[in-house]
Amino acid sequence: MIPLRLIDDTFEDNISLSGIQSNSKLIKNGNLFVAIDGIKNNGEDYIDEAVNKGAVAILTSNKRIKKENIPVIFNQNPRKKLSQLSKLFFPGSPDTICAVTGTNGKTSTVDFLYQIWELLGYNSATIGTLGVRSENLNINTSNTTPCPIKLHQILDKLAKLKVSNLALEVSSHAIDQYRINSVDLESACFTNLSLDHMDYHKSIQEYSNTKFKLFNNILPFEKTSVIFTDNDEGIKFFEKLKKLNRNIFDIGINARKLKILSSENIATGHKVEILYNDEIFSFNFNLQAYFQISNALCAAGLAITSGANYKDVFSVIENIKPVYGRMNIIESKNNSKIIIDYAHTPHALLSVLQYANSLSKNIILAFGCGGDRDVSKRKIMGEIAEKFSNKVIITNDNPRYEDPSNIAKMIQKGCPSAQIIFNRKEAIEYGLSEANSGDIFIIAGKGHESYQIEKGKKTYFSDMDVVKNFLENANG
Repeated sequence: MIPLRLIDDTFEDNISLSGIQSNSKLIKNGNLFVAIDGIKNNGEDYIDEAVNKGAVAILTSNKRIKKENIPVIFNQNPRKKLSQLSKLFFPGSPDTICAVTGTNGKTSTVDFLYQIWELLGYNSATIGTLGVRSENLNINTSNTTPCPIKLHQILDKLAKLKVSNLALEVSSHAIDQYRINSVDLESACFTNLSLDHMDYHKSIQEYSNTKFKLFNNILPFEKTSVIFTDNDEGIKFFEKLKKLNRNIFDIGINARKLKILSSENIATGHKVEILYNDEIFSFNFNLQAYFQISNALCAAGLAITSGANYKDVFSVIENIKPVYGRMNIIESKNNSKIIIDYAHTPHALLSVLQYANSLSKNIILAFGCGGDRDVSKRKIMGEIAEKFSNKVIITNDNPRYEDPSNIAKMIQKGCPSAQIIFNRKEAIEYGLSEANSGDIFIIAGKGHESYQIEKGKKTYFSDMDVVKNFLENANG
């Protein structure tokens, strides 16, 4: 129980708060209701419902709201206040928390960091697109970065489970909505930035500015920013942080801190040589694509900047394994390769296709774009598909409430020769049947996801299951 006076000492009422909610439907007796102006709904419209369900105090940005016998707390930024109050109600947290942001590579970097910590003997966890992962707590989450209440509940529970180290995926939505402002970060990483979420952000510059707030506004001044600089935006972030006299751990071909000297394909993955602390280290990674190497090195940078000995980190990094749904490669008995990847942005799709083109002269691609989401990337992804694939199959990828034919037409503007097979299972099976010896069939967009959302209905669906069942029957 938290006394109301601890939140606002202008109230003399001896009221104890049993909890906090920003969703009126979840209110229980004794709760504080935080009315947030959301993207689709305004929390103020649900104040009466919250009171009827047992809320004993209200927090809002609207000074005009008055309630008889119910204290109303005014705050100009309820979202930011919600983050602070969530920590007040759930104060526990792992000692070391590292955040990762960027358009692509967040999930892999977070997972690789988790693996490094586990190999070094730390009791670790991750929170992100794949949910919450730890030795004793594994749950699904609806958002890449949960809302503040849910996030601090999880942090508190992880602390009680003696988790010492946490790798946290941070989306631009989470930064913009102050979800992590009360999380104590040890270091933060930027992977890259490319076109995405233009249904939320007004421009690519606003999107970039939002990402930068993680390092300038949220990460404590004395902590270190890990920046991958083998991309234009990474260089910009580095230069801006340098002018602000922030601590920077840069990674890349021209980096000053962790310099990538060489990278070459080998039978088992990649051989990489780096320069760090005036010492040369060589690794044989079981990772196929170069962008996976960059994620692994970013994870290493986070491990080092959060307290691990660099020699210990480099002694175990070769043992990290690919992340489920990210560049998962399946070998068919007819000597074709199938790649299942979460690539759902232009840059991510380009990266996977470029890697495939380095291995094969015939690329088959099946992909789609999510409904009710950023429409600006659809034609661009179609153009990338057309340029780097020999055969393109446009299929459904969570059309949600949008007409699948509308999505397909927008993609097809970039790849007019593409076939459209709306049923994703049929599209994948067709692609598999077309793949011959030496070919590569890429199934992009869903990766780890085990569902398809259409007309508001969520049903079980797994790209991996479809591939495995097809191959078993074909080889049986």
